[in-house]
Amino acid sequence: MRLLSLLLLLGFFGFSLVLPANAQHTTTKKVKVKKAAKKTVTTTKVVTPTAAGPVLTFERTPCYGRCPAYIMQVYADGRVAYEGRHSVPMMGKKDLKLPASAVADMLRQAKEAHFETFEKEYRSGATDLPSTIVTIRQPDGTLKKVTAENNAPENVKNYFTYLTTQFDQLAQLNGLEK
Repeated sequence: MRLLSLLLLLGFFGFSLVLPANAQHTTTKKVKVKKAAKKTVTTTKVVTPTAAGPVLTFERTPCYGRCPAYIMQVYADGRVAYEGRHSVPMMGKKDLKLPASAVADMLRQAKEAHFETFEKEYRSGATDLPSTIVTIRQPDGTLKKVTAENNAPENVKNYFTYLTTQFDQLAQLNGLEK
């Protein structure tokens, strides 16, 4: 029931759960069905993959100092595939969980910030700055990836700060910063 509510909520905000481009195909499987009259009839059953890819990916890259570096792939049902890479308490791969409502809120805020209009990159060219990379699956199934170091407009900064706060808490950084 919660999954149905989540799907309806995501649909209401204009986001649809779609499969990654490499998993959008369907396969057919021939099934033989025996009728009462002992005739064999061949029908085609369409089998589609059930596991959709992540709806949001959040990554913080390292710097020349102690900047936390990790990546989180977030699924609509709240599953999070985490990998701690540098200067984080949880190193390595972990399976984490968010409330599905939190994921829906992140996607809603992306829509309100007009994420689809963000430029691909906001960089200064400095090599020692960490980057924040956000990828969101768009309603048409494409992935929109935005990388920011600095020089981003206010709406981009605000959305990235919101996500950083959410994911740093999930990564158990608890105020550990640069």
